[in-house]
Amino acid sequence: MKNTTLIGNIGEQLACDYLTDKGYRILERNAKICGAEIDIICEAYFKADGSIAPIKSKNKFATFISKFKAETERENKDVKRVVIFCEVKARKDNLFGSGLEAVTPYKIGRYVTAAKAYMSTIKNVNNDLRFDVIEVGEGGINHIEGAFWENEAKYPSKR
Repeated sequence: MKNTTLIGNIGEQLACDYLTDKGYRILERNAKICGAEIDIICEAYFKADGSIAPIKSKNKFATFISKFKAETERENKDVKRVVIFCEVKARKDNLFGSGLEAVTPYKIGRYVTAAKAYMSTIKNVNNDLRFDVIEVGEGGINHIEGAFWENEAKYPSKR
């Protein structure tokens, strides 16, 4: 295993632990969709004030099924579900730029295409989408919520 692969795997695990601690539910890791690999796909339910609403599950089976079922049992029904697609950039230093700088418009295009394909496979598509970048490095974890939007995507021109 290459050193960069090892750093990437450790960074992704740290990012998953961070998201879970904040109240997000991890749906998938390293999902390969439409030729792109999404590092982390997760969900969160947000209250009107922007804070994360805790997700209650009856049992472990219900937690497993929740990735296929958009409506889960929650403490507060006035919450909004957001599906988040996370790109994790683990760096031992910023010699070659920050993790966010490494997310090019072309990579954004691939992420957006993959996100649309993923969302077409779940029944309740009336969920908000968000694209985050999580930088993991010497300074800790930097979670950039809404790091990019669909309209920033660049697609290769047809030849």
